[in-house]
Amino acid sequence: MQNNKKTAQLHGFILGSILVIGLIGIPTALAQGPPGYTEVTDSSAEETKGKIKLTVTTDEDIPRLPDDFIDSVAGFGFAWLDNEGKGIVAAIHPDFDDSAQNPNAWHTHTVEVDGNCASVGDSQGGVKIKDNTITLQVPKQFAGDLDIEGAVAFKIVENTACEEDEAQIEVF
Repeated sequence: MQNNKKTAQLHGFILGSILVIGLIGIPTALAQGPPGYTEVTDSSAEETKGKIKLTVTTDEDIPRLPDDFIDSVAGFGFAWLDNEGKGIVAAIHPDFDDSAQNPNAWHTHTVEVDGNCASVGDSQGGVKIKDNTITLQVPKQFAGDLDIEGAVAFKIVENTACEEDEAQIEVF
């Protein structure tokens, strides 16, 4: 009986220690915030030979496939927008398919943003990632007539304020 009591106390101590160590680590993980690739440090947009070339550079290498952060949100991407909220996005959202063009990895869409609501359209564009830079080449016929003002990183969040066919986004 004495051994069972000591064993139970030891198990309780071990489990309690694991819980305390785990809880100490949670604030550290939360304090780190989103990864560096959510911070756009530079962007460009230029029209060349019937295409629009868009680039974003970030603080950290951009993952080619979903990582823990991307898996933790409904979707993540970069948006290049004009002053009316029209533009192109490069997005990755492994939990749902909305594109025949590389649906489980990076792909492009046309977009119209109004506040934090985005109407997503089709797009056919190439996506290239090298280290902390993502580059898109989108034929002008798919992009439309845009005068890109800049770029932002965004995540797709639970839709509580937008129309059913829109995505609710939060800009970093």
